[in-house]
Order: sequence, then C-alpha cells, then structure tokens
Amino acid sequence: MIFSFQYLNTKLGIKRNLNYNKGKNFSTNSSKLNHKLNFQFKKSLISVKSKEESYDEKERSSISTLINNKDEERDRMFDTILQELSAIQQNAPRKVAILGTRHFSFLHQQIVELLTYANVLVGNHIFTSGGAVSGTNAAVIRGALRAEKPDLLTVVLPQSLKKQPPDVRDLLEKVQNVIEMSENDDLPLDVASRLCNSDILSRCEHLISFAFHDSIVVLEAAREAKSLNKLVTLLYLD
Repeated sequence: MIFSFQYLNTKLGIKRNLNYNKGKNFSTNSSKLNHKLNFQFKKSLISVKSKEESYDEKERSSISTLINNKDEERDRMFDTILQELSAIQQNAPRKVAILGTRHFSFLHQQIVELLTYANVLVGNHIFTSGGAVSGTNAAVIRGALRAEKPDLLTVVLPQSLKKQPPDVRDLLEKVQNVIEMSENDDLPLDVASRLCNSDILSRCEHLISFAFHDSIVVLEAAREAKSLNKLVTLLYLD
C-alpha cells in the first residue's frame, strides 16, 4: 500500500521552532498522543502562515497567487501526514526505515522529525542512514534523539564514519547504534548508498520515503521495498 501525494516545495524561511515534550513525560495513550501530534502540526502550519503574512506588500503580491492556489493542496498534505501518525499508534511496535533526499526545507525537516519522534515514542525501532545535515536522514536522527530512547534508533552508514560530513559526524556521536559499511569506502557514493539502502530494507518492515521526482536512489529504494512486499509510504516533496 502506497501513500503518495504532491506537496508545495515552499521557499519560505521557516524557523525550526517545534517544541517537543520529553519522552518520559509524554503519554503513549492513543488519544493523548494523537491530540499532541495534531497540536504540533497545527503549530507548524500556523508558523508557515505567519511567515507568509510577515512578507512586505511587494513580495506578497508576487507570490500570493501561487500560495492561494496551493493552500488546499498543502492542507491535504497535512491531513495525510496526520493519518500516517494515527496509523503509527495502531501498528506499533515494528521496525521502520525512514529515508529520503539529502536537502529539503526547514518545514520538511520539522515534519520528518515529528514523524520519527512519534514512531519512537510508541516503541517502533527506527532505521536510517547518513548524509547532509539538512537532509531527511539527519532529521530522522534528531527526531529519534528527542524521544530519549537510544536503543530504538539504528543508523546504517553507506561508508565509514570518516566519510560523513563533519556536522553529521557530530550528530552521530549522540547515536548509540551506528553501523559502518567501511567495505564500501572505495565505491562511488551513489553505489554505496544503494547497497546501504538494501541493507536497511532487510532490517525493516515498513519504509517511509521522502523524495523529489528526480531522487533516483531514494525512489529505487522505494521500488525495492515494494518488490520485497514491505509496507511503503512514499511522500513526494515537489
């Protein structure tokens, strides 16, 4: 089963302002968790609209048509995400891989962090990989760390740790379970990433992917997961 939708690739400068409750104070009761997650997403949506309203008149006039045309589409996207969050509670615990593009907006990072945070809170074991600090996988790591359950996060790197960007290495120092595929150090990164994704898929039951339509390696992983009869949630960012 694949959830797939289009989403406005906003260029608004959203501040990273999600406030997470600590895992030890957060009830995993379904109704309470759903209420809190809905509240967090509404805060993110309000943040987007507030940022739009802060633009000066000249800038607003140049983008207002695009925003108006995309408002309904964006609302549908949030509804779909909330449905995914609700499903998380019903199917836990399970092994979930979350992979995606190496670069995307702050709003997308917030969404990924919140999805990961929710998964870990209900007891799902999260698998992801490395990459750019502004990408999907780094957002997954940050979200999982906020839940304060280090045993439920595993990061599989396509190559050795030294091959990761310095800021990502700093983030990985906080991760308890890091698997390095150092045997791939001499391979091109895209080849190593494909091997890494296959390894991650062998460990999980459900793949959540964040991709653009030209995210070749990520989309290949989604197709591979589907061929392995894994549950696949594919979310397009463009």
